[in-house]
Amino acid sequence: MSQICPISKTCACRNIARCRTKEAGRLFLWFPVPHTLKKVTSYLQQFTLEYELMHERPGLSLNCKPGESLEIARNLAKLLAPRELKETQVLFIRGNIQPQLHDFSDIASLQRFIKFNQSDWLVEMLATERFTSYFQPIVSINDTSQIFGYESLLRGLDEEGNLLLPTAILELATEAGLLPELDQVARLSTITQFSRHQVSGHIFINFAPTSLYDPVFCLRSTVEAIDTAGISHDRVVFEVVESDNPQDLAHLKTVLQYYRDGGFLVALDDLGSGYSSLNLLHQLRPDFIKLDMELIRDVHQDLYKASITEKLLEITQKLNIQTVAEGIECIEELNWLRERGANLAQGYLIGKPSAVPMTTTPHFDPIALTVASTNSQVVEQVQNRSEPERIVAAVTQRIRQSLELEEILQTTAAEVRQLFEVDRVLIYQFEPDWSGLVAVESLAEGCMSILGFHVMDTCFQSSRAAYYQQGNTRAIEDIEIAGLSPCHIDLLQSLQIRANLVVPILQQERLWGLLIAHQCRSSRQWQQSEINLFNQLAGQAAIAIQQSELYHQLQQANQELQRLACSDGLTQVGNRRCFDDTLKTQWQRLAREQGSLSLILCDVDYFKLYNDTHGHLAGDDALRQVAKAISQTVKHPADLVARYGGEEFAVILPNTDIKRAIAIARDIQTNVSALHLPHPHSDVSEFITLSLGVATITPHSQLSPATLIAAADQGLYQAKAQGRNCVVQMDCEDAD
Repeated sequence: MSQICPISKTCACRNIARCRTKEAGRLFLWFPVPHTLKKVTSYLQQFTLEYELMHERPGLSLNCKPGESLEIARNLAKLLAPRELKETQVLFIRGNIQPQLHDFSDIASLQRFIKFNQSDWLVEMLATERFTSYFQPIVSINDTSQIFGYESLLRGLDEEGNLLLPTAILELATEAGLLPELDQVARLSTITQFSRHQVSGHIFINFAPTSLYDPVFCLRSTVEAIDTAGISHDRVVFEVVESDNPQDLAHLKTVLQYYRDGGFLVALDDLGSGYSSLNLLHQLRPDFIKLDMELIRDVHQDLYKASITEKLLEITQKLNIQTVAEGIECIEELNWLRERGANLAQGYLIGKPSAVPMTTTPHFDPIALTVASTNSQVVEQVQNRSEPERIVAAVTQRIRQSLELEEILQTTAAEVRQLFEVDRVLIYQFEPDWSGLVAVESLAEGCMSILGFHVMDTCFQSSRAAYYQQGNTRAIEDIEIAGLSPCHIDLLQSLQIRANLVVPILQQERLWGLLIAHQCRSSRQWQQSEINLFNQLAGQAAIAIQQSELYHQLQQANQELQRLACSDGLTQVGNRRCFDDTLKTQWQRLAREQGSLSLILCDVDYFKLYNDTHGHLAGDDALRQVAKAISQTVKHPADLVARYGGEEFAVILPNTDIKRAIAIARDIQTNVSALHLPHPHSDVSEFITLSLGVATITPHSQLSPATLIAAADQGLYQAKAQGRNCVVQMDCEDAD
């Protein structure tokens, strides 16, 4: 392997390789489609560069002078589309020899080849281990002078010993395939320096899950270093970076289980940014979560951030997971998080990262926080709040304890009726056409209910809408002496209303609805202090309503993201992750119910030949049409069609016996054939066809879903062996 430019994906945590492409050698290029080959050969011919074509697949090779391979690669990058750049494969070998079998493990994408050859400075830093660690304190949020531990933060060192921030280092390491080496150096640097300072508390160590290919092998040196340093395992918290978007969740679980088996703790970092946060929280079940600093920034002022963070804190409290709020920079943020039950705090307000871990941190007590959060007013102003302010604060707290709109409205009505001792309080909600209905009602005993009462007042928009949109209220002490029209008096009397107080519920400039108090049995003289208080409570209800609506919009967006996360991007059917989760869920359910579970595995016959003939774009279009034909065949809502991999599809059929499963498989076969997608190089038909394997089982706890998959896969194998374009049933007991 010394002859080549090593860009291998094999685990190389301790092997800092240097690229040899500055020397003379032979460059091999393989292209995703013939069109890419044509573009590249045109470029080579333009500069009279000699090359040899490959005939097995679109590709070529050419001899390069010292340093010429990188120059050619960079120029090709200007010609190719981003997808072509990623899918073009490259191998460089010193000298003028043909690649051997073992060389092919070092093939990389053209994009990675270029990045690796631009990373000499990073390779040099890794080889000489020019890295250090800074430490930022993590403290108890209730007593910020109590240090719980430290997060280790990587810093690079240039040749003069000046600090280099990690952003550029991490980006290049990821693109050049050097993340395993960087991750290893960072872990060992952290352990060495942390032990040298002999401070107490926990140490939080970041790691990239994609950098670990074999947990036992890759992490052995880390564990040995921790033991040599004499650091107790229960003081070490390994953080998986959530935005790292782990492609293999099963592998990540294996890595974390290795840590847990060794007595270490596990944290999920940067929750709230990047890949499917709540799904990872459920799947990984960490000891800690760290709330992303972008979520924390101005959380006390941003309704979106506040809604999300409150729910995350609520979830973690129920699951007994400790939370670390990162990036706290002001007292208001700290106070907001403290009041909502966060456990630990980290940020510049408490302490900046430093080469020597801080041993003392400032103490921020709750009284100081309250003073600061009200623009440093004197303590007496806080302690001597007026009675109306205390009432508003207490009622507001109860109103805003939920993000469910119906609960917010009902709480508002109940609290206001009790506070003002009126007969009826209702919340009237407008429709876009200015009609509306009584959405919520709180009623004293013996009073008539008007819940659900609908009003269609075509004059409202012109007569009263502008009045209420300006924030005005209306107080009527007695309807009989208020100068109302006779028909208006008749309406109010029919609803048992003698006096009322109406204030608007505004969403910025939009009139969302009205908060109304009714006195049913007698007239009432409304005091100005009551009207003011009523207005304040309506304003707090409006904030809670807006927060609820934003939260539910977020929930809908998250559901859509979850749907997209479970969908195959090309075919829009379920992806492999969705297949695995659904099969597991249905297996567990049917094991309890003792129902049948069937699985069909389908494979497009001779699909590689189809791609080679028509090109990848046509192949993608064919897969989309095949997926649609399969989906149209499967009717039951509980059934799932998923792309199992490449040109292979899977169909999960709960509560379906073998006879019905075979019938569905044959219908799928018929519907795909009816597409009449030309396939001239197929040995079984002039059109695209499918081979299908079918298996059925009654799940029980002694078996796993793998039994069913193995049986269906064996059926698919036999269908191909029998000449393709057929359906083969396989008994689970007969599958290996």
